[in-house]
Amino acid sequence: MDLPDQCPEYYRDPSPAESIARSEEFIQKVRQLPHNEAQLVLPAVIPRFIPSCSHEALEGLGKLVSKYDCHVQTHCSESDWEHHHVINRYHKHDAFALDDFGLLTRRTVLAHGNYISTEDFHLIKERGSAVAHCPLSNVYFSDAVFPLRKALDMGVRVGMGTDISGGPSPSLFEVCRHAISSSRMMEDGTDPNLSKEERSAQKNVRSNPIEAFYVTTCMGGEALNLKVGRLAAGYHFDAIVVDTTRPNTGLCVFEEIDSLEDVFQKIIYNVSGTHIRETFVNGKSVYTNPS
Repeated sequence: MDLPDQCPEYYRDPSPAESIARSEEFIQKVRQLPHNEAQLVLPAVIPRFIPSCSHEALEGLGKLVSKYDCHVQTHCSESDWEHHHVINRYHKHDAFALDDFGLLTRRTVLAHGNYISTEDFHLIKERGSAVAHCPLSNVYFSDAVFPLRKALDMGVRVGMGTDISGGPSPSLFEVCRHAISSSRMMEDGTDPNLSKEERSAQKNVRSNPIEAFYVTTCMGGEALNLKVGRLAAGYHFDAIVVDTTRPNTGLCVFEEIDSLEDVFQKIIYNVSGTHIRETFVNGKSVYTNPS
């Protein structure tokens, strides 16, 4: 971020050249981190979003992406204000403007995307880029709901995002819950003064626990273009062990009547940090619950 009219002094780079130089230094330092031979930590070029970056900074960051073939993460058509800011500035939508700068690649993750159009989706799919769906954050800031079903039906890569500065929870399980809820509100509508038929915003757009979890895990790996998110040969063994027997936690399993799908849904809807017994990253146990 380097534009003075959009960023406070303590929160911005002093110039486009400084933005580019610091970004390049960051890429190099991350790639040289000790004990990172497996590249579990990867650098990304991160223009916050077009409104906070100068034309020169965006051009330079695009060149860095080409030079280092690294990931890109930025906000895209996030809110009504941001979406129209880019239209007024570049006379096109975010996705097309980012593409002009070389910032729309197979390793690009676009946060939010609530105002992405059908034409934008086609371009994003063509470039192999992905959208990070942040439903909880969108409730607080974007005043819109990302059309998850439309994106999936069009074959666009989508993963879940917490956006922990815009939403209060870092839990991806919480994100799954809100993705399900927001999709149902999009389908059912929210104005009680209208009839059910009139207030329904869109048809057949609701999600469910299985789909939300799939988007979070398998498609999350696809979105990042990394071998993660699946329990399959050739993929990193990243997993958590969930203990459904912990008492007084709200997660109750009745073995006599609950099917495996029932148990799975209860985990999605009710699991919290207390239930995580162990966490594995790339086959290595990195956390064990002491209690």
